[in-house]
Amino acid sequence: MSEPLIQIDNDLEVRLRREEKRKRGSYVERTDHLDEKGRTLFINRLILEDSPYLLQHAHNPVNWYPWGEEAFAAACAENKPVFLSIGYSTCHWCHVMEVESFDNVDIAKQLNRDFISIKLDREQYPDLDEVYMTGVQLMTGQGGWPMSSFLLGDGRPFYAGTYFPPQSFASLLNAVSAAWNEKQDELRESAAKVHRAIEHILNEKAEADVIQWEAIEEATKLALNREDKAYGGLAGAPKFPQEPLLLALLDDVHRSRDLEKAGFLGRALDGMARGGIYDQVGGGFHRYSTDAQWLAPHFEKMLYNQSQLGLAFLQAWVLFKKPFHHRVLRQTLDYVLREMQQPDGGFYSATDADSEGEEGLFFTWTHAELNEVLDEDELGFISALYNVSESGNFEGRNIFNLTQPLENFVQNQEQASDAIYQRLDAILAKLYRIREQRPHPLRDDKLIVSWASGMIVTLTRAGAVLEETRYLDAAMKAADFIWNTNRDEQDHFRRIYLDGAVSIAGQLEDYAGYCQALLALFDVSNDVSWLHRAGRVMNTTLEFLDEDTGEFFLGPAQASGPQLTRSRNSSDGATLSPVGLVLDCLVALYHRSQLLPAENEAQTPRYKSLVERAVAAVSGKVNEQPLSHNTVIRAIANFQHGEVEPVRYVEQGRARLAVSWLTLPAGASHQAELAVHIDLEPDWHLVAPGSATGEFNPLTLSTSSTEEHWQLDSVDYPDAHSEIAHGEATTLAIYESSIDLRAVFTRTAAGPDLLSNSVGIEVRLQLCDNNQCLPPQVCLFRL
Repeated sequence: MSEPLIQIDNDLEVRLRREEKRKRGSYVERTDHLDEKGRTLFINRLILEDSPYLLQHAHNPVNWYPWGEEAFAAACAENKPVFLSIGYSTCHWCHVMEVESFDNVDIAKQLNRDFISIKLDREQYPDLDEVYMTGVQLMTGQGGWPMSSFLLGDGRPFYAGTYFPPQSFASLLNAVSAAWNEKQDELRESAAKVHRAIEHILNEKAEADVIQWEAIEEATKLALNREDKAYGGLAGAPKFPQEPLLLALLDDVHRSRDLEKAGFLGRALDGMARGGIYDQVGGGFHRYSTDAQWLAPHFEKMLYNQSQLGLAFLQAWVLFKKPFHHRVLRQTLDYVLREMQQPDGGFYSATDADSEGEEGLFFTWTHAELNEVLDEDELGFISALYNVSESGNFEGRNIFNLTQPLENFVQNQEQASDAIYQRLDAILAKLYRIREQRPHPLRDDKLIVSWASGMIVTLTRAGAVLEETRYLDAAMKAADFIWNTNRDEQDHFRRIYLDGAVSIAGQLEDYAGYCQALLALFDVSNDVSWLHRAGRVMNTTLEFLDEDTGEFFLGPAQASGPQLTRSRNSSDGATLSPVGLVLDCLVALYHRSQLLPAENEAQTPRYKSLVERAVAAVSGKVNEQPLSHNTVIRAIANFQHGEVEPVRYVEQGRARLAVSWLTLPAGASHQAELAVHIDLEPDWHLVAPGSATGEFNPLTLSTSSTEEHWQLDSVDYPDAHSEIAHGEATTLAIYESSIDLRAVFTRTAAGPDLLSNSVGIEVRLQLCDNNQCLPPQVCLFRL
């Protein structure tokens, strides 16, 4: 046994080597320490894990432990501090620190001598990552990965940072070791203060209040004032997509026709899709841009970015009808199905930024490389469009980016637009085939339930709007896979699937995300089996409910290793707030509760009260920090103002309305036609137009009060299905079961704006049965 691994006994090494042999070929042995036959010199406990990130470190000379009781017991028994390193498999700077420090024998000796070292995959344990990231931000004022924390044996952090260069890291290890030996009481005092601060931040209780919509609107306007008008998005660098904000603004525009918000959305989405953060050759988005121009990303691709930005571009297409958004949406979803879809269903979680030891090498091009594979006309075409030069724009290479709107470039060419797009797509397909011959970045093959569920939602809704069965089929296949693979007989979920095995107890985001996916599938397919599954999933999701406060815990009650706090944080992060997701699911189940099966009757009356209680619990936080709570705000708006999807439910599902275009209101078209399909539950009816008295409201369709660009030409109401007597002298014509309306709109003389290719409509209806008439309802749609 080599010196850095003297803490591993012979029996353990035999076990680890046996596991190495079993897993050989299923992971990459990332180490420079090999013998003359190419065999790894070092091995540690991470070889027993199923996380691709942990396996990247299985052959470091560091005596790594996975997170769990064994590591902390060793720290206490040996009176050593814990070094906790948190990252993820596709993180560029995690790889840098791995090579520079964790595969460095001298640094490994320091770690093995003076510390108990733990590696943790943040994607497996987002609840733990949140706790320690909060500690890093408290101690340093910033955060990021790799996250480097020093802990007591009970898990409380006393010092932390992110990436450290090797010399700085070695000096830090010496300093922490000396402080541990000489000033341990001071470190414990520091850890106690940090722990109290973490607990306060993640479980801060704000006084219950009503939602202050005016304050939320004011905060949103202030955020819009920070816009980068030149490139889109919020000003500054690094630059993140800010999907929770985009999705909240899209909902607002659906409801209010706010042109200021629409303008921000259009510039942000266009800026990202024109920049290097978007893979112009293969489709899909990188995680974020390092600069203010959306040009130079860190090149990892995360599944959650594809689902969240895919949903944003889908909703933008519905609102703006801009062909560029449609193109980017399809390219992104096609990328996911081509490169991120698992054969048996579900989706891989991410791909790396690096290949062949270099960041971005796979995605970038030298001028010479392009000159070798393209003819002169093709190279000139691509160079003019994507800003390609001999000097490059990224370390001597070229990141493709659009320096002008694609539509403008196409219009300025001598050929017809269709021919230009065909030429462009043919060249991009050629470059894609050539790029595929390069060594690929690492793909993280694990399925994460919450991330895959977000992709199901986007594919489902896109499949309906775009009438693309491939997307809907992929969504259903993934939903069935998770149901059959990651769920046990008690409807509890395991968060991770990899290589035929599931692991890690599900988090709130997994349950809520999957429930939302099932609800989306129900809305689009009208197959109640998806809704019934959603009801069952919510029953187990409620195990995360804090019965005392009405809030929701983010992590499960039972955890291995220290649990410093059980967070109830409701704010958004890189992914949508789990609290916001579960609120949205409760709202949706309440709106559809009449359609749930009998076994859900015990829960159905609770949905509304659970929403009201949870809203009261988070209202203080929302009012204080609205821009951190966009997903929660969207769910509350759905509860208080109605949903914004093209499928709506009235009176808890007694009526279902689905709106779709027959001919799109796009471009210079002067006429458009849409259809409204209404399904009624048995024993309920609507009054047909022309037969109502002042006591009843007939079914009507009209343009919304904010519509400026389209006027309603005609509505084709079907003949009444039957008649019923009302009183001694009145007979009412009624609709039962299902109704189909057709409406024709004509463009007005109003000048074009961002929303001139979508139409706002109102459907007014009043549901009655033989005993009562419920209050009249108005459903607002913009599509």
